[in-house]
Amino acid sequence: MGKRRTAFWAGAFLGALSFAVCAASCGMTENDTQELEQEADGIQESKKIASSEKEFRQTMEETGIFGESAADNQIDFTRLQEQNPDIFAWLYIPGTGIDLPVLQSPVSDEYYITHDIFGNENSAGAVYTEMPNLMNMCDFNTVIHGDDLAKGSPFWELHRFEEADFFARHEILYLYLPDNVLTYEIFAAYYDEGSDILRRYDYTSYAGCEAHLEDICMGRSMNRHFREGWEGLTPYHFLVTLDGKTGEDGTQYVVIGALIKDEAGKIDRVIINE
Repeated sequence: MGKRRTAFWAGAFLGALSFAVCAASCGMTENDTQELEQEADGIQESKKIASSEKEFRQTMEETGIFGESAADNQIDFTRLQEQNPDIFAWLYIPGTGIDLPVLQSPVSDEYYITHDIFGNENSAGAVYTEMPNLMNMCDFNTVIHGDDLAKGSPFWELHRFEEADFFARHEILYLYLPDNVLTYEIFAAYYDEGSDILRRYDYTSYAGCEAHLEDICMGRSMNRHFREGWEGLTPYHFLVTLDGKTGEDGTQYVVIGALIKDEAGKIDRVIINE
């Protein structure tokens, strides 16, 4: 008997609830209904985007890439570029936490100073190159920018190379491209006293490349480290410069590597020797 009463009152409650919903919807127009449906669809789409971004962030935090270690030479560029087509490379420096994508905006060289890899506003920005640099890494000097002024910023751990022992023991950095893996030997790390390295020299000419190399090899900046054996650099080498932000003292910390291995054999360029 108790079960029947419970069932009766449950049925009555559901009936009243259905009646109330119907009564409320009877006064709605077709446009109102469509607006509600569109709003519901929008909420669901936002949830999907948020879920996808959350999964992307969690995977990066756990492994640095999607299910692989950067040391395994396997980067899922298809999935990365689905998240952001501006991602064209992956930078990995063993012994540091620098294991992250490199981007280039087709719109503004300053975009990723204030936006993260998802395009969200973020004061720490992302790691990026400027449009004057080719994304195939065939320039004499590719300058990769990143914020290094605060702990937790993308290039903060570049400052580990200020320690002579760390510099001596960590010689290699890797750049992964969708169709290549490039290995660079880190041969210099110091505080650069100029600004805008990319435009300071004419890298299209032999003389311009030589001028830059002379400044690197002959510089006397503070906390400077230079690896023995690299005094014979020429404009026929390929450099990558990891470039921190300019600080209040007008200097910026740089870590420079020279290409020593090109897995796919695609790195080449023409140099005008006048």
